[in-house]
Amino acid sequence: MSWKNKPSGFTAIALKDADQHVKKITAEVLQQVVVRSPVMDGEFRASHKVTLDSPDNTYQKEYDESGFETLAQGLKVAAAAQFGGLIYVQSNSPYGMALENGHSQQAPNGVYALSFQYVCEKYK
Repeated sequence: MSWKNKPSGFTAIALKDADQHVKKITAEVLQQVVVRSPVMDGEFRASHKVTLDSPDNTYQKEYDESGFETLAQGLKVAAAAQFGGLIYVQSNSPYGMALENGHSQQAPNGVYALSFQYVCEKYK
């Protein structure tokens, strides 16, 4: 019997597809945030975190000039994201708000707002 005859089968397929879309979009937002992050020593770039269900309000000073480690850690968390859940992509860097408000020549228009805007436009 195929899913066409069982609404529950269709729901399972739709939810699986939705979970994959959520993971893909989360990964794109994180990638945009990391790529758009200004880099002096990699401290701000390393500050981006992905969490599920609740934010992580801690800050630990780390460095990641390339952004590869930050991206890998975030993608690992994003892989467990599910449709309907809360996903946080955030930075608790002490100067994150200043950077978001344009206090960097490398990112004069911020980081998070532009990343979110880019992904929203892409999936319009």
